[in-house]
Order: sequence, then structure tokens, then C-alpha cells
Amino acid sequence: MPWLILIVVIGLLVYSATRQPDISIDVDNCRLRVRLHGWDCVLSMRRTIEVPVTQVRGVAVEPIDDVPPPGIRLPGAAIPGLLIAGSYGVGDQRSFWDVRRAKTVLLIELDPDCGYCRLVLQVPDPHAEALRLRPALGTWMPEA
Repeated sequence: MPWLILIVVIGLLVYSATRQPDISIDVDNCRLRVRLHGWDCVLSMRRTIEVPVTQVRGVAVEPIDDVPPPGIRLPGAAIPGLLIAGSYGVGDQRSFWDVRRAKTVLLIELDPDCGYCRLVLQVPDPHAEALRLRPALGTWMPEA
């Protein structure tokens, strides 16, 4: 019976790694709210991330290779090359990731005081999402 549970868990991880993350991002009442749905809640061990707009530095679209590496996973799930979901790093380098095999991601830079220094999210169209969010959150210009 334990082998059946292991097969089911591996199957769910593989299924989750092959599909787009289910994320909704809203800005209302001066708060940025990122909601995770379905298996993304299980994999990242989070349902919602809320941050005051005043603690958001800005939004950018970046190639995944240009985003600083996530660091130590605390808590979350990862399959190298396929899936990164959850909280990573410690202290003022803590970041939240929900990415499958995306080449380009939505990057939301935050003041480290709010618990995370950045949110790295895979959305269907990161450029359109950034254009939608920039009037409320501003534009982030990564250091070269």
C-alpha cells in the first residue's frame, strides 16, 4: 500500500510540473494580492500572499535565467528543471516562486520588510500582466 501512495504523489508532481501555474493577481484597497489555486497551494504551501502597495518596488518581465537563484527551500516543492514552488532563501533574500518550465516570468520586487524580497511567478502572458499591474505597482528596472 505505501508504494501506491508513492506512485500517486509522483504522478501528481509530474502532472503539476507539466501544466501552467494557476495564479490570480489583483490590486485593490492599496494591497497586492496573489492567490494560488488548486495544486499550487499544495506545492507552495501557501494560498495567498498579501503585500501593501507601498512595499512594492515595481514589476518587471525577466528571462528566468536572469532572476537570482532561489536559495534554500523553506517550505515548498522543487523538481530540478521542471518545477519551483514555494518560499526560498532566508532573511532579506527570501523570495516566493511559482514557476514550471517558463522561459520568461513576471517578477514583482518587494521591500524585504514585508517578508519577501521578490515574487517570481509564471503567468500565461507576463508582458500583458506587467502592463496591467504597472499603473498601480510601478516598473522595476533590474540592475545591469
